[in-house]
Amino acid sequence: MNACKKIHPGDVRVGRSLSNASNLSLSPSELNDHIMEMINARQAATKCDAVCRGNPITDAGKRKQMIKMLSVVLIPVLVITGMTANTFAIAVGNYISSSNVRQLLVFSIELGALLRTIQFERDMSALYVSNIKPVTKDFLLQRYPDTDLAIQNLSNWPKGDDIISDMETPERFLSYLNEHRYQLDVHMPSVERELNFYSNIILVLLKWLYDSVSESSTGSVWKDVVAYQEIIVASELFGRERALGVSFYATGGFESREEYLLFIENQDRANVTFESARFYSQIAFDIYNAELAKNPNVSVRIEEFRNRIKANNFSRESASIQEAEMWFDNMTIYQGVLTRTQNALALTVDQSLAKESEEELKSVITICIVFGIILIVCPLIVFAVYNLTSEIQKYSISIANRTKALNKEKKRTDMLLYQLLPQSVAEMLKKGEQVDAEQYNESTIFFSDVVGFTSISAASSPLQVVDMLNSLYLCFDARIDLYDVYKVETIGDAYMVVSGVPKCNGRRHASEIATMAVDLLSHVKCLEVPHLPGIKLKIRIGIHSGHVVAGVVGTKMPRFCLFGQAVSIASKMESCGKANKIQLSQSTRDMLLVIRGFEMEERQNDEIRSYRHEDLARPSELLVKHLFIIEHCEIKLVKSFKEIDGQGNPITDAGKPVAN
Repeated sequence: MNACKKIHPGDVRVGRSLSNASNLSLSPSELNDHIMEMINARQAATKCDAVCRGNPITDAGKRKQMIKMLSVVLIPVLVITGMTANTFAIAVGNYISSSNVRQLLVFSIELGALLRTIQFERDMSALYVSNIKPVTKDFLLQRYPDTDLAIQNLSNWPKGDDIISDMETPERFLSYLNEHRYQLDVHMPSVERELNFYSNIILVLLKWLYDSVSESSTGSVWKDVVAYQEIIVASELFGRERALGVSFYATGGFESREEYLLFIENQDRANVTFESARFYSQIAFDIYNAELAKNPNVSVRIEEFRNRIKANNFSRESASIQEAEMWFDNMTIYQGVLTRTQNALALTVDQSLAKESEEELKSVITICIVFGIILIVCPLIVFAVYNLTSEIQKYSISIANRTKALNKEKKRTDMLLYQLLPQSVAEMLKKGEQVDAEQYNESTIFFSDVVGFTSISAASSPLQVVDMLNSLYLCFDARIDLYDVYKVETIGDAYMVVSGVPKCNGRRHASEIATMAVDLLSHVKCLEVPHLPGIKLKIRIGIHSGHVVAGVVGTKMPRFCLFGQAVSIASKMESCGKANKIQLSQSTRDMLLVIRGFEMEERQNDEIRSYRHEDLARPSELLVKHLFIIEHCEIKLVKSFKEIDGQGNPITDAGKPVAN
């Protein structure tokens, strides 16, 4: 028993409609979908499907693909450009910072020179106030030009809201100093007041230096810069100590305990500040030792003078300008050591910053070159990608058009192949599978031919005969699409159809063929011979149900053929039938009785009996049995119906099974 599954007639109609769709033109989007299906490019849809996929055929799809291609290039380029710009900004910032620190060092050296001249003027002014003599006056007057020149040599003058009014400009500062100088002999201030006047000015200058350093990023040399500042502060504190010592030796001692404590405080603060500078910078410590080694006895002499001051034995008789000068000279030598240490440290820091600035400048130049190359190459890359994408899109459209034409031709070829062979058999042959012959135990075969075809052909030209058969078979082909049947072949005026082969449909094959036969007969009765007006076409129809063997025969022009006694009996049913009548065998009649819905009449003459003995070449027992049982019947459709239910019963338009 052949294993078959039920297939509704609608499935056949759908298959044929798909074949006919090959003549329809496809829209670009449909064509794109078909192309992607043909190359197995269709994948499961994801959330980013709408972003990652695009139709390269339509204009919107072209723009989308272009944007995606350009994004692939532009995003890395923009990232590289951003990184290069960031590196460039950092390099420029470092270069500017190094330049600012170098300018700060130059300003600090100039400011240090001004501090020393003001310190000298402060010391001489304190000496003059403590011991008013022409010689001390000459010492003081010699310091005024040095201070004025140091003020004029400053390359930069600080500005800001916190600058006191008397020091807003170099001119106002000089005017402020000159006013104090002119009033010195008039007011005759004390030593302490004179020291405070100059010390306040020095504190303002030191504040300028601290503010400049805090506003600049000193980078890797910040310790050396801090040490440099500490040396300047220590030098100022030593200067205060020198000024108080000058007053001590010029007057013979301190007039008050406060002056003595101020001396001790400045000495201690100076030593602590200088030790702090040595802690921050080993370079400063090494330079200081090298400079101090050039004057090895200075420290010893200064320590002797300090011990005498610490004793504080006040006596006017012990006052000595010479000792004051010796104290001043030794402290000046020591401050000279600090000044040279300060300048050497500044030079070392400047060289280090100059090297860093040179490296940063090289980095800036290199980055500029790279950035310039990026700016030049980026448009070229974008232009190349744009042209490449355009060419790819053109090539894609060309492939799409060729694929569209190939798709049409493929569908036409499939449609032609499906006309030669059943679709299931054709699909197996296309896959390279072997199609073996198969036996079908449930099938119904239909044969028909034109009554009087020989006489009509004799009275017609070959072209007229072809036109007549073409119009007849076009009508037949259009009608059989409505049923679950398969057209086997046409030979001349003979038309052969089978149901249940190659698609098994249970026991519906008899009703499908019978209904189709009634339908074809009703349409043929309305047809005339095209070139013989008034002469209507007549056909004979024969139907038989039984088992057959089906298979594909041939390789160059393969055909799907049926074999078996059922085919011969169906052919005899047609050949011995009457015009515009449907003759069927006993087996078909029995099936239709079960299905119900058909009225059949038995033939009453004995013409069929002569076929059993005279026309059959090999009468077998089974064949004789069939011929004996077969009576001459006619079939008419009693009630119209569309389908057969699962038990083989016909269903009316109202949806109810037909009664017996």
